[in-house]
Amino acid sequence: MSTKSVLGKDFRNNESKVRFKINLTFPSVVPLFFIVLILFACSAPDFLSIMNVRNILQHSSPLAILALGMSLVMLTNGIDLSAGSLVSIVGIVTTILLGGGYGRDWGGNYGVLFPVIVGVLAACCLGVFNGIIISIIKLPPFIVTLGTMAITASLALVLCGGYTQYWHKNWLNEIALTYLLGIPVSFFIVIILFVIITFLVHCTSFGAYVYGMGSNEEALRLCGVKVNLHKTIVYLLNGFLAGVAGIIVTSRIASGNPIIGVGYEFEAIAAAAIGGISFIGGVGHPGFALLAALTITMLTNGLSLLGFGTPYQYCGMGAIFVVGMSLNRLLDRVMSKKVS
Repeated sequence: MSTKSVLGKDFRNNESKVRFKINLTFPSVVPLFFIVLILFACSAPDFLSIMNVRNILQHSSPLAILALGMSLVMLTNGIDLSAGSLVSIVGIVTTILLGGGYGRDWGGNYGVLFPVIVGVLAACCLGVFNGIIISIIKLPPFIVTLGTMAITASLALVLCGGYTQYWHKNWLNEIALTYLLGIPVSFFIVIILFVIITFLVHCTSFGAYVYGMGSNEEALRLCGVKVNLHKTIVYLLNGFLAGVAGIIVTSRIASGNPIIGVGYEFEAIAAAAIGGISFIGGVGHPGFALLAALTITMLTNGLSLLGFGTPYQYCGMGAIFVVGMSLNRLLDRVMSKKVS
């Protein structure tokens, strides 16, 4: 029996053990979530009102979706700095096909579903581009996605002439503003995507390969796993999730804005990291990124209710990022001592 066959069989036999060990990670986002919740519940007026809770769920949805994708990428020891630009380009492509920007003379004749699909596919293609360059050319993810960020940000500005573009009102405007059982539809989309990603991580070999690429990519390659293919799929999924987030953002603002995605990449990386995803890959679970996205949104929302503007909100996000990462490091040390 070949070495690859033996290693491959051993890896498959230990997939569940690997996932079980990884899921024991206790990230800092859990205590941070309750600290932020209690802090603003006691200090910010109407923070726990039904209307404001709906507002938090609605505004956290795009970030939560982006954080899910970023978590998958970071689990492979990668990163995606183009996530925010993907949100922008999705909005612009969709808007053009709906009759805005350069599409004002010929757009608007394709219905609504077709522009939405093309917008998401555009993000998927950019995700595949990132994955191919990273996995085959072997360039660092930081460099590749930094370049993609610049290209897509520039393209978004060119396609709309640097101005926000609008289309005639249709059902796309309602996606982010519709409620089901009192909960924003966009948050139901988050839950559906969370279930799908959780299934991939827990119940498929692909999930084990994702962790394996972050833990020891060369060992995974020796097991006969097509690492390049699976890594490209990860970036494809990340592009798809960024596309869905872009559609939700576009629906919420009812327009295509070329800079609407600026800053989302930082927030998504912060949410994934605070949620316990390691920057060196192979550790953490994407599910905690959802809780981190809610925590970050609660923080900015609470500061806004208290009268603190955007500069202070960015300061707050930076502070919670540093505190969260510090707590994660301390928790890792405690767990390491218990194991040893």
